[in-house]
Amino acid sequence: DVVVEEGAVVEPGVVIEGPALVKSGATVGPNAYVRGATLLEEGVHVGNGVEIKNSVVMRDSAVPHLTYVGDSVLGRGVNLGAGTQVSNLRHDGEDVAIDVKGELTSTGRRKFGVVLGHGAKTGVNTSFNPGVVLSCDAFTYPGEVVTDDR
Repeated sequence: DVVVEEGAVVEPGVVIEGPALVKSGATVGPNAYVRGATLLEEGVHVGNGVEIKNSVVMRDSAVPHLTYVGDSVLGRGVNLGAGTQVSNLRHDGEDVAIDVKGELTSTGRRKFGVVLGHGAKTGVNTSFNPGVVLSCDAFTYPGEVVTDDR
């Protein structure tokens, strides 16, 4: 259920629950929690106090510290500022919807985080609503609450 490829580094205090794949060249920890259908590609850095669940983090992305990412897809070269939080659950029981070519489309899931394009960056303490999409190279300001795509 858990595969850590040769050349990956798992620091002390890390818990990985499968299914999970940590590719060669990825670094996890210290004190991180990776769980449930998560892929960390080559060159990914997951730092101290980070939790990642049911997500794909593409190569050369950084989720450095004190961050939660759930049910999300992070493109290549994404960098999340400290304290970035991804809200991935609709409390009203409805499915999360995302914008597809200008039309709001149900994901068919109550839990769905964000999709961040290649090179996207967040300022410290950014919070995302479920279903938000940031395009390639988009960014957020420190302390921003992101409710709409950009």
